[in-house]
Amino acid sequence: MVKLKTICRDEKKYNKEKPSDMQRMYRNPNGAVHPLQKAREYKRALNAAKLERIFAKPFLYSLDGHHDGINVLAKNPTKLAEILSGSYDGEVRVWNLTAKTTIYSMLAHEGIVSGLSYIPGGDKFVSSGDDKILRLWSLTDLEKQKCNWKPTTASPNAFKTDYKAHFEYTSKESISSVHCHFNEPLFATGGSVVQIWNYERSSPVESFDWGVDSVIKVRFNPSETNLLLGTSLDRSIILYDIKGNTPLKKVTLKNKSNAICWNPYEPINFTIGNEDGNAYTFDMRKLDQAKMIHKDHISGILDLDYAPTGREFVTGGFDKSIRIFNSFDGRSREVYHTRRMQQIYSVLYTMDNRYVISGSDDTNVRVWKSNASDPLKPLLPREKERLAYCEKLKKKYFHNKEIRRILRHRHLPKFIWNKNRKKQIQKNAKFRKEDNIRMNAPPGTLEYIPEKQAKIADTEE
Repeated sequence: MVKLKTICRDEKKYNKEKPSDMQRMYRNPNGAVHPLQKAREYKRALNAAKLERIFAKPFLYSLDGHHDGINVLAKNPTKLAEILSGSYDGEVRVWNLTAKTTIYSMLAHEGIVSGLSYIPGGDKFVSSGDDKILRLWSLTDLEKQKCNWKPTTASPNAFKTDYKAHFEYTSKESISSVHCHFNEPLFATGGSVVQIWNYERSSPVESFDWGVDSVIKVRFNPSETNLLLGTSLDRSIILYDIKGNTPLKKVTLKNKSNAICWNPYEPINFTIGNEDGNAYTFDMRKLDQAKMIHKDHISGILDLDYAPTGREFVTGGFDKSIRIFNSFDGRSREVYHTRRMQQIYSVLYTMDNRYVISGSDDTNVRVWKSNASDPLKPLLPREKERLAYCEKLKKKYFHNKEIRRILRHRHLPKFIWNKNRKKQIQKNAKFRKEDNIRMNAPPGTLEYIPEKQAKIADTEE
């Protein structure tokens, strides 16, 4: 039997007895429920969205001192305020972000500094250059040398640059990057051959060569530390096993990849920055297609780095802009640019997840906020509650057209805006052409291939 629910009202309680009577208004007697709660929440969400864009001031300061473009950056895993920078003239600087000053400055190499990497303890780091020399530097030794050095009377304000390295290694092959092992006293170098070095030996302990061109970047897996990932000039991505002393997998893309980084919280996933302006996230267990394609750059991505939470990563591109992506989203949530900033060759996400650091061709190291509207001052409990409440409102009403438009709006330089527009026209024309071929040709003439698979040219094991 069907059950019906009906509403039964007494007409005497709702109808007027006389035309001159006031209309009765009924409301919920609960004091916590406001009659206009939805409208009031919407207005608060709208104001929160507007205030976020008003207070979006991401740029903090720049670090000056280099005389040539910045090629590589590295962060200390144990000290939040310490980073390294290497330039095209062979200079390596150790920076204190809190004091905004240089701690040590050394002429480490003849030519370009191609790689910098801290060892896990944070008290030593390795540098590599185009001169085929690797140097191991100890921060303790650098401090002793600085304390024993005295400026001459002729130049009392001089800065010490002739520091001596803790150890030196000479490679027979060219070196394009370096990365230190997370557990063992080893580090890997990329170049014409991938080499594994021990800190206490002057020659490499292992070498890998899969018939590929020079390897641009190498990165150890933070969880399975015997796995090494590299990107090559022949458009391939190669996975090595240093314990088994053998290459495992090789994937060839349509374009060359310039940067690579593992997700620290999901170490089965890694992201690469490609010459076509896209970043591709892969699952190392299934390399025949990309897990996610991250689009927005109009030129090649030159470097990328994950946040310590693994939920976001930052990219720097040849289009002179920095973009921050959610690891599960295909579009960037933030874009940073300045009038004077040139091509960005290196980017970092700090270990506290609050700041982004960029090194560009204009010799400056810049520090940005990861969330453009975040306040820098210490917050009171009431202020923290207010900010958390506003964030909840913005997420709740993000589907609203007006609020979504305000939150997503970003100012772009004119050349990026024009290039984006032209790129979209070309993309639409390509899709339109493929649709016309499918409609007018025999079935099966042009099969539909998902874009995540279409970007992969070949896979080898």
